[in-house]
Amino acid sequence: MGKLIVSDLKKLVKCRTVWVCAVISFLVGMLMTFLYDMAWNNMADTQNYQTVFYFMRTMGMDSEMTKQVLSQFPSQVFWQYVNTLLSDGNIIIFAAVVISVYIGSEYNEGTFKNTLSRGFSRTSVYISKYISAVLAMAITVLSYVFGGGIVAAIKFDLTTDVSDEEMIIMVLAYAALFIALTAVFMLIAVLAKRTGFAIALSIVIPIIVSLVVRILSVGFDWVTNAASYWIFDTATLVSTLYQNNDIYIPFMVAPIYLVLSLAVGMFTFSRQEIK
Repeated sequence: MGKLIVSDLKKLVKCRTVWVCAVISFLVGMLMTFLYDMAWNNMADTQNYQTVFYFMRTMGMDSEMTKQVLSQFPSQVFWQYVNTLLSDGNIIIFAAVVISVYIGSEYNEGTFKNTLSRGFSRTSVYISKYISAVLAMAITVLSYVFGGGIVAAIKFDLTTDVSDEEMIIMVLAYAALFIALTAVFMLIAVLAKRTGFAIALSIVIPIIVSLVVRILSVGFDWVTNAASYWIFDTATLVSTLYQNNDIYIPFMVAPIYLVLSLAVGMFTFSRQEIK
């Protein structure tokens, strides 16, 4: 098992897609920080804020929804920019591409078959790939946050407006969710067995489900609450959940998705015909 993990980690290091996406994530993170800063500077004027607020109200958005949208602009504090970068959804898209390509290439290149022919069980192969995929996720996340964090550190003092306890809890929540998301993306890639199809499903499924939930939430309050348990939305709501004393939700959601995704993924992989 140990040799298998080392071998997969070496393959990950040699995977160009991982590093290309890491560079893109880094650059996009820098860009997003600039954009958030520009938006904040424009919204800093009370008159501009009120104008946007009333405009959104006239478009049919209620007060709470309007405040939630406007709250997505981070205040001029380093931690708030890091928190916004972790929850703005771009990381999920980059991770979907990285993991889909990494796992899909195993099918396309026939390396799964070669590995299994060496006597490794399918369970050990799946777990080893998952461990490598978690590292790929970590590289993607850290690249994005590091890129945006550099710009934020240059523009603002390395200060925070929250307690150390709050930061630690929120970082742990993000970590748990990203680890679980890795299992979800890997499951999709195994089901798809083709890189392009896996990328499409990994991006489209979260978007469609989240869109349906948002539409239904307009008329059904229980749908709004249920959205917190859809992991792709949970990852964008960590700060809000903490403020509402619902921070337990990420720590409850993550293990459920992790266990279910790994279980279904390993079962599917064990029944697949590997060519």
